[in-house]
Amino acid sequence: MGVKATTGIYGIFGHPVKHSLSPNMHNSAFNELGLDSVYVAFDIDPENIEQATNSIRVMGIKGINITIPHKQTIMPFLDEIAPDAKLTGAVNTVKNEDGKLSGFNTDVGGFLRAIREDLDFNPEGKTLFLTGAGGAARAVLSAFCMNRGSVVYIADIISEKAVELANQFKSNFENITFETINIENKELVSEKFKEADILVNASPAGMDGVGSLDIPLSSLNKNAVVYDLVYKPQNTKLLTDAKELGHKASGGLSMLLYQGAESFEIWTGENAPVDVMKKALGQ
Repeated sequence: MGVKATTGIYGIFGHPVKHSLSPNMHNSAFNELGLDSVYVAFDIDPENIEQATNSIRVMGIKGINITIPHKQTIMPFLDEIAPDAKLTGAVNTVKNEDGKLSGFNTDVGGFLRAIREDLDFNPEGKTLFLTGAGGAARAVLSAFCMNRGSVVYIADIISEKAVELANQFKSNFENITFETINIENKELVSEKFKEADILVNASPAGMDGVGSLDIPLSSLNKNAVVYDLVYKPQNTKLLTDAKELGHKASGGLSMLLYQGAESFEIWTGENAPVDVMKKALGQ
C-alpha cells in the first residue's frame, strides 16, 4: 500500500533506534488490515524530547511508541497518563486524539503474556530477581507485583537507582518484600539466585551482541526460568548460558510482539493481527 496525502503516521521515538523491529511489525499489521497508515522510526536525542513530543501534535502523528531512553522523560510533556503508566512510572505508547496526547504502558501486559506463554510462569507467590532499574524494569515490576508476586530482588550497577525503584514500589505493594543488591557483589547475588523463581534481565546488557551480564548464573535455582528483555540478537549470551544449564529461557521478541499488539489496538481500535505481526518479527 503506497503512502498518500491521507496516510496516517505512526512511529517510534528512541536513541538509538536503528535496531528497532517495530516498523516491520506494525507496517505488516497495517497492510494486513488494509489501513492507510505507515510506521516509521525517529531517532530522538534525549535533549530534544520536549520538542519531539510537541511535534506529534504539530505534525498530526497519530501514535508513537517510546523506547530507551525516553520512557520516563516524555511523561511531563503529555496531557494524560493512564493508570498503568502512572504505576509503572514509564510510558511506551502515546496516542494523539486531536492534539491531546495520552500515555500508556503496554510493556506491562506484553511482559506478563510473554512469560505466561513462553515460560508457563505465573508470578503469584514467586520470587523475582531483576537486573536493571530503568523504564523496562518498571514494567516488569508492575506486572509481577500486580499479579501477587511475593519477593523482589533488584540488582543494578548503580545501587541508588535500584533503591529508588524499590522504594517507589514498596509504597504501592506493602505485602511484597523488596531488597536491592549491587550487581557487582557476586557473593550476595549468588545467595539470592538460589531463592529466585525467575531471573529477568531488564538492562541493555547484550543488546546488539554488545556486553553481557557478569553474573554467577550457575548459582541460580535449578527450577528457575529466565527471561531476557533484549531481543536483538534473539539468542543472547544470557539465554544461551541459561539453556545450557537446563533452565527454560526466552527472549524479548515475544514481549515486543504482545506490547506492540496492545499498542496497535489502542491506536486503531482494531484487533491486532498477532500472527502476521509475529511473522514480521521472524518468530
